[in-house]
Amino acid sequence: MSSVPLIVAALALLCAAGALLVLQRGARRSGQVSAERFIDSRMAPATPGAPLPANAQAARVSRSAPQAPQAGASLGARLHYLKARLRFALGNLLNRAGLANARGSLYLIAALVVSLLCFAVSRGGLLAAGGTLCACVVFVYFVLSMRAQKRRQQIVRQVPLFLDGIVRLITLGNSVPAAFQASLQTTEAPLRECLDQVSRMLRTGVEIDRALSHVSVLYGVNELELVGAVLRLSVKYGGRADVMLDRMSSFMRDLEQAERELVAMSAETRLSSWVLGLLPAGIAGFLIVSNPSYFGSMWYDPTGRLLVYLAFALQMMGAYFLYRLARLRS
Repeated sequence: MSSVPLIVAALALLCAAGALLVLQRGARRSGQVSAERFIDSRMAPATPGAPLPANAQAARVSRSAPQAPQAGASLGARLHYLKARLRFALGNLLNRAGLANARGSLYLIAALVVSLLCFAVSRGGLLAAGGTLCACVVFVYFVLSMRAQKRRQQIVRQVPLFLDGIVRLITLGNSVPAAFQASLQTTEAPLRECLDQVSRMLRTGVEIDRALSHVSVLYGVNELELVGAVLRLSVKYGGRADVMLDRMSSFMRDLEQAERELVAMSAETRLSSWVLGLLPAGIAGFLIVSNPSYFGSMWYDPTGRLLVYLAFALQMMGAYFLYRLARLRS
């Protein structure tokens, strides 16, 4: 019987430790929320009533990620969070692809998708419409991803030229902020759009490293975050910023050349993975749309439907494995 009080005491200590962990996590979360509110207030426009340009509005919408609902939230709150999360991801993808304000192109794509869905319904019913919708979504996502990747590569290629301009102006006697602002005026798109957002944040009082870090996350360019760290150190502590930026520019050029060589050597493997991943899905979609009765004989049979589910699961697993094998960045 003497072991019973020890067990009760041990359980009490475990409960107390759990309560302390919960309190510590709540305090940490409160500090993070306060820091995020402070950063958002520093990134807000200088005049509260002044309208923002279209690019700045898109940047502010893309910056504020939706907060996850609390535990035990209602179904409506969870659906609202999923909707906001989907809108945030789509806006971020369109911003990286340079289509944040291209509503005409989006409406044209939506009209084409609706036309294809109507044709699929007239030929094969709802099942063909579902397959067509999945194929259209995958194709549009693929095109937007390729455009965003190409745009990111253009930004990365322009960063060394931008750094060379800053180095020349610093060598001539300009300060680091003045050289940054002057070199920004001679930069071309798409890097110019990123630096315009950085310039607007600097005018509102945001530090240069935080501004460049935010833009690097927004466009997926980690090189800008490194540039911001170097500029912040040079502004705060001094030192030879021109030498550091010159070496960084050379390093980025060497890294880009190595990446191009890697892409060229792995082109055959990546193309094979794309073909092997998309060919079964393309053949299945063509059969469903062109001859729905051929697929319906399997779909309406219990064993055949189970085989369809198994084939879909194996296809998704194989596509994931091919993606991991052909992916250059781990």
